[in-house]
Amino acid sequence: MRPVFLIGFMGTGKTTLGRALAAIGQDAATGLPGLTYLDLDDMVEAKAGMSVREIFSRHGEAEFRKMESETLREAAATDNVIVGCGGGTPCHSGNMEWMNSRGLTVWLRASDNVLLRRLTEAQEQRPLLAGMDRDALAVFIGQKQLEREPWYSQAAMQFDSDRLETEQEIADSCRTFLAMCDDRLR
Repeated sequence: MRPVFLIGFMGTGKTTLGRALAAIGQDAATGLPGLTYLDLDDMVEAKAGMSVREIFSRHGEAEFRKMESETLREAAATDNVIVGCGGGTPCHSGNMEWMNSRGLTVWLRASDNVLLRRLTEAQEQRPLLAGMDRDALAVFIGQKQLEREPWYSQAAMQFDSDRLETEQEIADSCRTFLAMCDDRLR
C-alpha cells in the first residue's frame, strides 16, 4: 500500500485517526497490510533532539521547515505507512506536490465549532495558541485555515473528521475512511 498522508489544520484529528487506522491494519481480518502510523512532528523532534518549539526558537522556521521536508521524505520511503503531517507541512517546500506524487493525500476537515472546542481544550499543549481567548482563537482558526486552503485543497480526498471523540465514533470513522478510499489503498 502506498503511503497515506493525513493533512489538515491542528485539531482535525490526524493523530487520532492515524493511530486508529494503524491499529485496524494490525488486525489480519481487515485484509489490510500491517500499517505503521508516523507522526511527522514527533519524528522531527526525535531527529533534532529537541521540541518543535525549541527548533523554532533556536533555529527559526526556515530550518524547521527544511528538517520537516527531509523527515517527510524519509517517513514515506516505505509503503504501508500513515503519516500524520503538521498543519503547515503541505504549505512549504513543495511538500504537497511531493506527497501527491508519492501516495494518497487526505485532507481532514472539522467544523469550526469542533475545532474551537478541541483547540480550547488542548490550548496548553499548543504554544502557538498560548494566551488567546476564545474569540481570538476563533479568528485565528478561520484565518489560518483560509490561508492554508490553497494547499489543503490539492489533496486527493477530503474526510469529515468531526466524529473522532468517542471510541465508537473513532471506529465508525475508520470504517467510513476505509470504505471511501478502499480502491486507493489496496
